Amino acid sequence: MQKFSSVLSNFNKLPIIRGLKFKPPKMQQALSITSLQLNQFSIPRQPVPDMKKTAEKYLISLKPLLNEEEFSNTEKIVNHFISENGPGPILYKKLQERYDKTENWMNKWWLREAYLGYRTPVIVHSSPGIISPQQNFQNLDEMHSFVARLIEGVCKYDAMVKSGKIKQEMVRNEPLDMLPYGMILGTHRQPNRKVDNLLHTDFANHIIIISNNRIFKVNLLHCNKPLTENQLKSSIKDIVNRSNVPGKPIGILTGNDRDTWAENHEILKEIGSNGKILKDIESSLFVLCLDKQLPNDAFKTKNNESVRSVQSMTGYSSSTNSGNRWHDKTLQYIISCDGFVGLEYEHSPCEGGPVAVLHDFALNNATSKMNIECEEAKDFPQAEELNFELNDKIEKAIKEATIAVDKTSANTDMECFTFKDFGTDVIKKCKFSPDSFIQIAMQVTFYKLQKKPPAHYESAGLRRFINARTECIRSTSCESVEFAKLVNSNCDNISEKKKALINAINMHKKTAGEAAMGEGVDRFFFGLKMIANDEKMEMPEFFKDIGWTRSTSFTLTSSQVPFKSASVMCYGPVTPNGYGCCYNPRKDDILFACSSMNDSPETCTKSFAETLQDSLRLMKKIAQE
Repeated sequence: MQKFSSVLSNFNKLPIIRGLKFKPPKMQQALSITSLQLNQFSIPRQPVPDMKKTAEKYLISLKPLLNEEEFSNTEKIVNHFISENGPGPILYKKLQERYDKTENWMNKWWLREAYLGYRTPVIVHSSPGIISPQQNFQNLDEMHSFVARLIEGVCKYDAMVKSGKIKQEMVRNEPLDMLPYGMILGTHRQPNRKVDNLLHTDFANHIIIISNNRIFKVNLLHCNKPLTENQLKSSIKDIVNRSNVPGKPIGILTGNDRDTWAENHEILKEIGSNGKILKDIESSLFVLCLDKQLPNDAFKTKNNESVRSVQSMTGYSSSTNSGNRWHDKTLQYIISCDGFVGLEYEHSPCEGGPVAVLHDFALNNATSKMNIECEEAKDFPQAEELNFELNDKIEKAIKEATIAVDKTSANTDMECFTFKDFGTDVIKKCKFSPDSFIQIAMQVTFYKLQKKPPAHYESAGLRRFINARTECIRSTSCESVEFAKLVNSNCDNISEKKKALINAINMHKKTAGEAAMGEGVDRFFFGLKMIANDEKMEMPEFFKDIGWTRSTSFTLTSSQVPFKSASVMCYGPVTPNGYGCCYNPRKDDILFACSSMNDSPETCTKSFAETLQDSLRLMKKIAQE
């Protein structure tokens, strides 16, 4: 996995916000979305894998998911696909031609198909949330100080990125693409029919603060100088005082499905001066949401972290904070007076790793000064309130979006917990890869609950290639299933179980290593499918076959997102009958965020979370024999 310590060490040497120089914001729409040059070393292009070898890997990955008859039929379809008379070689040649003509053959397709063309609401389904350690604000003044210092931290981070002096991360001797660090702040997903637009400004000089559904524009400059921490605090206090009366929950429109929001966005934009307000939101550095305190009954059946994960993704409910959002913005910080500090990020421009680095830095900037008094400033710029004008159509749209968002939020079942029995240090002492160990524990858990293996997706970052995104690690293998069956049987032969565990982990390490090198299965065949689609060719039988459809209907979606803080990323499952599981593995503990949908009769998040902990303990016992 990527290491972020070098970046954080550079951040810690950064001067405070007043050293930052701003330029007028200029929005641009492009594949790379930023003009910043952050790579000191050149990065190779993402390779096009060998078709025959990839087909062999694909078939191996299908063995635990298909019965003998299904596998035999799929094998024939795959062999025909890659044969001289099949469609594979034609598509493969065109994919190689695309490789020759582009910086990255996959990026544009992936951005369109996985994100901007995705019509389901971004909340839960696409945009992850982040929950951080609960804060204990003694009063509102302390919260205002914390918010000011968090904003200061994000601006210091931004200054570091804009300076171009950020040290390039490495995996062994291979440099990683630093472009994602320039694609978080100042980015906005603009709704559009069929395919959204991704907008970006490299030099934003204001932020948006939403309080009690009311939207404020805060300029980061005053008298041509960056705001001080004290000025930020005074501005925040002023916003809180001015928003005692709730505003119309315009932001809840951004939580509806994308086509509906695009239609409403067009209507909203044409009313009065709303177009200018939308541009102010689009060109902001980030959004910060000051949330209401949640009612006590929200925590009746769930622990604090599980409730907060829903708050981070949806606002929790329309009666609390679901209207206090603008989900199109890439970075959206969330803070409430009852001590919740979280974040939601729109997934289109980059993966979670760089966002985690930003979050750790900003959080550290805020928490490290908790014992230092932050005074208020008498001379500060008063934020401009952005008042949308509404008509009957928008009023109706708000009511419809409220119903849709509340339904999504209520249907999202989260179980977040810190596994305290052991962390990565113990797993390493057993001479196992921590990531592989945790992934196999998920396999054991799913098999115990479902009596069958999952179509298991684990995300692998491809930052060793220029402008690349991710590859799928197909974590389910014959070896992992064999171990899961053995562990969930009456077998009491520990040595046999340990041998099966070693085989399962070694197979996962091999699959994960190949995926990280751009030699996985899914993105390659995705590319061939997109060639067929773009060329308006008849879709090959390969992509209609049960092998493809079953293995890409991921009933378990997982990813490792490391934080230095005790934070964890969370998201919903990608199939209605599936599970999501994100984790932050640390030296002495592992933070988990597990999810499924309440209306699925096949899943139960609480059972998954409890069984996962049992699986980890059992595997440790086996590993130490």
